[in-house]
Amino acid sequence: MYLEFSLFGRIRKEGGWYIAQCPPLDLSTQGRTAAEARRNLQEASELFLTSCIERGTLDRAFRELRFSRAKRKIAARPRGSFPVEVTIPLRAGKVA
Repeated sequence: MYLEFSLFGRIRKEGGWYIAQCPPLDLSTQGRTAAEARRNLQEASELFLTSCIERGTLDRAFRELRFSRAKRKIAARPRGSFPVEVTIPLRAGKVA
């Protein structure tokens, strides 16, 4: 069994760094290149969601982030954003 999350990120350059943000999860990270910042954001998103699942706080985090359950229709990604797809394998109710 897997949990799949379709999120989005944005990136901007600030000084010598690229700042990547995932507004749905209220996460930010950085990298020396745009590609590095995107990879770091992917990893941070995976770690955040995995940690919430392991601690049993995913529902609470989603309420605080004002998430709602998708009903077949998925909203279009905002213009200028990139996809952040997170798949977390589960085993017997726990993160694998």
